[in-house]
Amino acid sequence: MKKNKLLIVLLPFIFLFVYACEDYISNVDPVIDLAQDNLLNTEAQMDFLSKGVQQRFATTADQLACLMDLQSDAMIYTSKIATASFPTFEEIDKGAILPDNATVQGVFQAVGQLRKYADDLVIRVGKVTFTNDSKRTSALFTGYLYGGIARFYMAIAFGLTENQPGGVIDAGPFIPQSALLDDAVTKMKAALAIQTDNYLKKATNSLIAKAYLAKNDYTNAATYAAQGLVSGDKVFEALHNDVYNIYFWGFAGAGRVQIAVNSRFNNYVVADPKEAGRIKLGTVKGTDNVTYYWQLKYPDKFNNFPIMTWQENNLMIAECVLRGAGSGDALALVNAVRASRNLDPLISINIDGLMVERDKELFVQGDRLMDQNRTGTWHIPGNVWRYMPIPRNERNANPNLPPL
Repeated sequence: MKKNKLLIVLLPFIFLFVYACEDYISNVDPVIDLAQDNLLNTEAQMDFLSKGVQQRFATTADQLACLMDLQSDAMIYTSKIATASFPTFEEIDKGAILPDNATVQGVFQAVGQLRKYADDLVIRVGKVTFTNDSKRTSALFTGYLYGGIARFYMAIAFGLTENQPGGVIDAGPFIPQSALLDDAVTKMKAALAIQTDNYLKKATNSLIAKAYLAKNDYTNAATYAAQGLVSGDKVFEALHNDVYNIYFWGFAGAGRVQIAVNSRFNNYVVADPKEAGRIKLGTVKGTDNVTYYWQLKYPDKFNNFPIMTWQENNLMIAECVLRGAGSGDALALVNAVRASRNLDPLISINIDGLMVERDKELFVQGDRLMDQNRTGTWHIPGNVWRYMPIPRNERNANPNLPPL
């Protein structure tokens, strides 16, 4: 009885407290560190949104490239290096990747966010009435180009099974590699169609050629590479102006050596000391008293990451020629690359030699995984992961994918 009386006495105070809280909440100042979605659909916000896409690209590109090099035969993980302690890196290196690998989950999410932000930018451009058409073109170019690059990354880096590459978009069905690469090309061609800047047009042509190369479509690769970057053109980079090139520097370089490079890169330098100009190496003594080598191409955390160079474009044209597509002098193209690195010219070139030149020239740029998979030169026997698996959290959330 006493409890009932107490409740009757307290009820008015409870209601007063609730009403007071509601009044307090309704009179707080508006949030100032969040933007309402509809307020972003203005011409004035297009530069801001474009920079957001580019920033996500910058934080994704070197991360993914480092992990792809680790999965390939370009880099290694060993616990014999005292500063190495990430078992998720060891799984990737051995191709024995668990579906809950946190490192893979992180990079898969980063690539997915890049794709989402880029596609969202294109959609928002369509909702805005522009007074300055150059702003519209610039934003559309950014959305199309990086949306294409994100699809290219998904196609060459991830897989549904050990030997079934491809990805997913917006919790949809699995998209095989070939179809994803087609989508990547379509996006990048849309970017190319609206771009008037000569340098950006050439860089985009080179990126389209690379997507065709991943498909072993040498005819189209040759066509677009012929319109790509040429000697003297600057590097197309992922810019790290206000974010760190954390992976190559922080996990495979001067920041912390967990991931080393394959010893063959030191063999290249021993065989020709001039190669040290493009294959920059540091050394660390392992707990097993073995000398391991790590990359010094990115000696600082603020180093930008190269996405496409005229040298890579030259090597793509040369490969296409050697495979019977396009036109040009393959040896001259390769020797122009070597000359730019102060190396002596070769006297002959074939496909095997061309792949060695790619191995050296594209040192720690993330290209080796694609090259091994497209040429059938995998280095680990047995049924191992040749791509990073679409992680379990994505599969569990996506009814279109089989669970692991």
